Amino acid sequence: MKVRPIPADVLSAYVAGLSAFVPGLTPTGFVAALRDFEPDKGREPDNAPPQRMLTLAAAADALSVSICTMRRMVKDGRMAGRKVGSLWRVPAAAVKALAEVGEG
Repeated sequence: MKVRPIPADVLSAYVAGLSAFVPGLTPTGFVAALRDFEPDKGREPDNAPPQRMLTLAAAADALSVSICTMRRMVKDGRMAGRKVGSLWRVPAAAVKALAEVGEG
């Protein structure tokens, strides 16, 4: 990664602003921390689209099972799901994966 120099007045302003939160911060220490910084590789970006969720009825229809069976699968952990208010929602990706490989 190419690193551009930080102008002295900008560096001083950053250090002055952060010194209240980081005692003993020096311009040299600040630059060293910037050089060592690596973004979180395992973290999902904040702007990632939300996961598509299906109702129990839609998931049951996709798997050709009853809604009661779908509810039972979610409650006993065989299918991922979460309650949103009083309604269950199931990730579309989990339904697709189960439809492709079967429950076994």
